[in-house]
Amino acid sequence: MADQHTTRAEDDRQDGTLTRREFLQVGGAIAAAGVAIAVPGLSGAATNGAFRIVKTTNGQIRGRVSRGVAEFKGVQYGASTAGANRFLPPQPVVPWTGVRDALVLGNRSPQVELDYPAWLDSSPATENCLALNVFAPEGANSQSRLPVMVWLHGGAYIFGSASSPLYKCENLARLGNVVTVGINHRLNIFGYAFLSDDAGHEFATSGNAGHLDIVAALKWIQQNIAVFGGDPDNVTLFGESGGGGKITALLGMPAAKGLFHKAIIQSGSLLRQKDPSAATEVTDRMYSTLGIRRGDVRALQRLSANELLNCFKQLFTNTEPGASDDLLIYGPVADGIVIPSHLWDGHAPELSKDIPIIVGTNTHEAVLFIDKELFKPILDDRVLAKRIASFGVVGKADEQQVRPLIPLYRQKMPGLNDRELLVRIATDIGFWRGAVLQAEMRVRAGGAPVYMYECTWETPCYGGKWAPHAIDVPFVFGVQHYPTAWDGKDNDAARSAADPENHWSVVSKQMIGAWASFAQTGNPSTRGLEWSPYDLTKRATMMFGERSGIADDPRSSVRDAVLAL
Repeated sequence: MADQHTTRAEDDRQDGTLTRREFLQVGGAIAAAGVAIAVPGLSGAATNGAFRIVKTTNGQIRGRVSRGVAEFKGVQYGASTAGANRFLPPQPVVPWTGVRDALVLGNRSPQVELDYPAWLDSSPATENCLALNVFAPEGANSQSRLPVMVWLHGGAYIFGSASSPLYKCENLARLGNVVTVGINHRLNIFGYAFLSDDAGHEFATSGNAGHLDIVAALKWIQQNIAVFGGDPDNVTLFGESGGGGKITALLGMPAAKGLFHKAIIQSGSLLRQKDPSAATEVTDRMYSTLGIRRGDVRALQRLSANELLNCFKQLFTNTEPGASDDLLIYGPVADGIVIPSHLWDGHAPELSKDIPIIVGTNTHEAVLFIDKELFKPILDDRVLAKRIASFGVVGKADEQQVRPLIPLYRQKMPGLNDRELLVRIATDIGFWRGAVLQAEMRVRAGGAPVYMYECTWETPCYGGKWAPHAIDVPFVFGVQHYPTAWDGKDNDAARSAADPENHWSVVSKQMIGAWASFAQTGNPSTRGLEWSPYDLTKRATMMFGERSGIADDPRSSVRDAVLAL
């Protein structure tokens, strides 16, 4: 029996996940917060590989038990979006008889393959992509009513997949005693092409088809998650980058009301949706590129997926990480139907003010997008201001607005060199500002509590030590294999050299504990890590790093200047 334990621990380590021993060390902290803990024990090993069959509203599906988790992969929640269904709202799945296998991760939407190794996914890219993956603790059943955590992947609305190897939802199910679900949906030109009134009433919501897919998946969860052991009345959305942006929009969508009850927005406070005029301009370019008359949707539907994807590639002219305009070429549109207006335009959406939220960022988000700029000479403050102003994924500022910030940051953060100033100011404008505005709008609206965090944990990368965009993701999923970190040397030796005291493991356990506690109770506090709600007096912010803990108003010296942009 001891040999069996050793083998499973070794398997976990090779897979880049937290081991059973490491999990047991954090279990008490989570349990102290009132969260039920499932400890993977011998029962998981005894039934490893066993099939599990459940009955959904569409038919029976067969999953498999692995390491104490029942896994159901590639479960269809909507019909194929190809052909006559292209650009339409998601269509229902035709029920089936017999038992369908749910053993392979779901298909992803057609997309441009960007050079982000951590997110590479070998799953087929096809318009038959309305699929989700469900992971539940092995012992869960219809009476368990465990918290449900629904992951919305990043990728700026144009690429990505819930089936990426970085997103190990099974780890959260195993360690946090929750049911996790990862959703795939239409992206880029397939999910957010705004065809407007020219295409006819049936296509009036095409600019938000990808978000309507998510709503359809959430409805499927409401109808089916209980048979997996989940509680349909306790659903938490969590997502990073574009995934956080998706949640930000869902918080103001009438169609999503009542389908989820808590939200975690990680580096994704995209507060403004696309204007119909801007979305129409992209659509005009699409028609011109394809040589198709404006409004001829039937001709668009007759195209192959590759033809449409090649058009998107031409519209997406620059795939460099710093090309932020291109990264957000597609996304949810304030069409007046699905999204009634710009949802966070000075105030938080009223319909979701009673949903508790966690919102946060990482200290050096911008370094992932402007890494090449780091190694160019910065001759003077004019050059520095121009480079800061050229960056903007979530928020932008012009050069004249940026210039006064440089001496302010130099005065308040005297230890930063010009490269560090570039990253910090660009991050604060592009990511931190939106997160704080979102948190403060919610606080002013009253209602449910808001919790703020910042991930400060630094890893060798991009010629320095940084806490870059998405560094929080492997913490949340308990995954050490992350090519951006460890100076690109994703192996045990590099990790040991960079983090000899294994602080990574501590931070990961803290974040998993907080996320699981929030999903269960609406409060992310755990034993030893009390997390106060954010307010307009103390502005309490949980700092996840080598010494995690609450800091009050950590950007007090520059906050007003940044928020005033």
